[in-house]
Amino acid sequence: MIRRRDFLASAATASAFAQVKRPNILLFMTDQETALLPGPVRLPNRDRLLARGTKFTHAFCNTPQCSPARASIVTGLSPHNAGVRTNVDGGSLGKPLAASTPALGDVFAKGGYETAWFGKWHLGAYRGGFSTFREAGDAAAVDAATEWLSGRGKQPWLCCVSILDPHHIYDIPRALPKVRLREGVTAPASGLENLVGKPPEQRAFVDEDQGRQTSRFSREDWLRYRSYYLDLVEAADKLLGRVLDAGDGGDIVVYTTDHGDMIGEHGLPYKGPFMYDQLLRIPLIVQAPASKAFRAGGARSDLTMQADLAPTLASLAGLAWPAKTDGRDLSKDTKGPDAVFLEYYAKQKWVNPIRTIRTRKWKLNQYDSGHREVYDLQRDPAELINLAGQAGVEKQLSDRLRKWWPEPSRPLR
Repeated sequence: MIRRRDFLASAATASAFAQVKRPNILLFMTDQETALLPGPVRLPNRDRLLARGTKFTHAFCNTPQCSPARASIVTGLSPHNAGVRTNVDGGSLGKPLAASTPALGDVFAKGGYETAWFGKWHLGAYRGGFSTFREAGDAAAVDAATEWLSGRGKQPWLCCVSILDPHHIYDIPRALPKVRLREGVTAPASGLENLVGKPPEQRAFVDEDQGRQTSRFSREDWLRYRSYYLDLVEAADKLLGRVLDAGDGGDIVVYTTDHGDMIGEHGLPYKGPFMYDQLLRIPLIVQAPASKAFRAGGARSDLTMQADLAPTLASLAGLAWPAKTDGRDLSKDTKGPDAVFLEYYAKQKWVNPIRTIRTRKWKLNQYDSGHREVYDLQRDPAELINLAGQAGVEKQLSDRLRKWWPEPSRPLR
């Protein structure tokens, strides 16, 4: 039996929802797209967003792995708090997202929104509370999303579209001979020789894992790799355009990705047990014209993480997130922290935990194996010179990492 006070509270909530026009929200996400693109690209649809939205110049993934990064986006939690520390699939060690963890679809559906997810999920059987859910390849996902958007009525909606490009860079061994070199594409700043003095896990990736595919690449091969990568980014932009055209694009639009790609820097492809900025820095654009925090054609340089997205979108929709998050509301806090804390756990079943603190000037990567990297990002933005054991700030950074998350299996040294 429904108690009278519960009925009245429910009716009051429904009445409040009816009186306030709440924004429609579109989240468009690519896969494995670095913010540090290695050459010019034609992105007319992203330019549409940039003209109406705010670009975040220092946005970071919480981790450079698909599943845990996606968990951070939909829950507002760091991967170790979300319970998804590495990829969720038959060949990996990741645990799926728990149904008890508040996620975007669930929070927005309870707030009166129609919710839908189209495309790659990679978080297990729990579907995040999305009432419409379809995992599909890029073309099919966009077809389904545009059809869904064109049929919306008066009820506010949250639509998430998750495509795979430019993750298809993994096709490069097969595609390399056919790739056309792009005008203006640049070569990597360093090669495999730069791994001397770096944690040996990075060289192991080259000798024993997927780095073997590119270990003999010439300068021209890397130019082709990077050209193909930019081709894939442009292909993603075409799909973005189709979604933006459907349903007028939404009142609030977010463009981002799950993590970056090494694009050949330090002689490394793809992603693995390393925390270079090519992997960590990601594109993020927020179009929210009703909020003063997101100025049309503007840019923000505050340090931002994926975990910030869930509490920010909820706030913009007038919803209260039902649990504590590790992110902040970007619509209210425009200054941001002086550092971001990031993490990595494993690649498939190859476990190499890393914790990272990244400020504007410094980065410390602490491997559970005991290996460390310290970079002065102002003097060495390409992260060529490992200052571990030489930088006076190292202990301070290490202490902050320990305070943030003392890894239970092996403490910081």
